[in-house]
Amino acid sequence: MNTRTYKVNSQLLPQGFPREFDAHIYFSEVSLQKAQSLHDEAIEQFKGQRVFVGEMIPEPIGPHPTPMFEINFPKEFFTDVVLWLMKARGDLSVLVHELTGNDLYDHTQAAMWLGEAVPLDYSRFKS
Repeated sequence: MNTRTYKVNSQLLPQGFPREFDAHIYFSEVSLQKAQSLHDEAIEQFKGQRVFVGEMIPEPIGPHPTPMFEINFPKEFFTDVVLWLMKARGDLSVLVHELTGNDLYDHTQAAMWLGEAVPLDYSRFKS
């Protein structure tokens, strides 16, 4: 039985939103308050722009071993979003990656980390 009380970005994005890049901002119970503040700041920072800040995901999901939230954005906002995350993230780990449709490639070769890398579970991806 699925008891999720949240939705992932792919379920929330407006129709036609250009899903070209994704940022996963990871947090723990200890860093939850910082992550919630960053989440709220991101919504305010990118209000009215083609940047989508998803819900807080309070549990591991897919290849992601810790809670996180996502920011989706088109290539034209890559610099704005990544530079903002570099400064605003504090000590939170962030994975930024392209969205090509090949999940393994996207989360490895087409990815970059801000802060400490979080070990992902690549076995979750179909080969």
